[in-house]
Amino acid sequence: MPTRLTLLIDSLAAGGAQTQIVRLAAGLDPADWSVRLAWYNQTAQFQAVPPGVAAVQLPRRGRLDPQFARALRRLVSRTETDLVHAWLPSPSLYATLAARIPGSAPVVTAVRCSPSLFDNQPMQGRLTVLTSRLAAATTSNSQASIDWLQAHHVPRRKLHFIGNALDPAIVTRTPSTVDARAALLASLGLDPARPPIVALGRFDAFKNQDGLVRALLQVRARRPEGVPPLLLAGFLEDQLRVAQVRKMAEDARLEVHIVPPVTDVATLLEAARFSVLASRSEGTPNVVLEALGLGTLAVATRVGEVPSLVEDGQTGILCQPDDGDALAAALDRALDLPAHGQAEIAQRARADMLARFSQAAVVGQYAALYRAILARG
Repeated sequence: MPTRLTLLIDSLAAGGAQTQIVRLAAGLDPADWSVRLAWYNQTAQFQAVPPGVAAVQLPRRGRLDPQFARALRRLVSRTETDLVHAWLPSPSLYATLAARIPGSAPVVTAVRCSPSLFDNQPMQGRLTVLTSRLAAATTSNSQASIDWLQAHHVPRRKLHFIGNALDPAIVTRTPSTVDARAALLASLGLDPARPPIVALGRFDAFKNQDGLVRALLQVRARRPEGVPPLLLAGFLEDQLRVAQVRKMAEDARLEVHIVPPVTDVATLLEAARFSVLASRSEGTPNVVLEALGLGTLAVATRVGEVPSLVEDGQTGILCQPDDGDALAAALDRALDLPAHGQAEIAQRARADMLARFSQAAVVGQYAALYRAILARG
């Protein structure tokens, strides 16, 4: 009989953790694993549930909803599942507390950020330490977070680094045509003759879209010929931040396009002048993996696992986080690269990604961890 595995997350909205948990669900062998994907927030669903994977949306009308508590208790019960893997802080807290009741399945938690987030949000850091201590194990896509948790007295044997999986469609992908790229850019209000700088990610303080706009203004001041348009595509829930970034760009007469998440990310990245990640905090960012795997030049800050993904000058361009001058200098370096130089960097990056971050390799690490936990009883 296949082992029953429940993967719990807050929503199936657009986001790196959501993308990775869906890839995990799709990659596990159905002969060995009976996978159930569960979530509870009412946020509009962006991720598709993979074929053959059971799906359940738990009822939730606020944090103290007794119906949600009962549904969560059933979800972690051994009568329903053999193992639970809860991703992100709130699902991890809910699952580990529910599993304190006898008859519950073991719970694994997942940390999906770098420790700089805990420095800015101490309460979240304390809750992450608590859930990691209560859990059978904790996975993270950031080695720095594992070190931070160990320093905060979470046993090292419980902590497991597992990187993000590259989209399998990227591995076998035939590059998009010139016409397909032009059509996508035109649909987003962009001139296909002027490939944009593309930054993907939800709008929040850690993604640093405002810092990216300020850095691009510095670059423009040094370039009489101007700079390419900037496309910011991501979840737009923080409307105040979106409005601030839009006004900043309008006041400076900088061409910035702000759009919701784009479904065809691969074609967009292939159509880009280059991809940029200006984040202040990350784990293993999907957008960097995807850009490198597609052969698109990546400019990124040295956050989370980015330095293990990108070798500066060889497979991409790196700069210090939260440093506007450093980010502007990195953008200048990217814009100064000749076409053949950019192509050489992109080709090296793609070969490196395919070798290290295939879906099979990453899913295999999760499966091995699950088996080890179940073997311990």
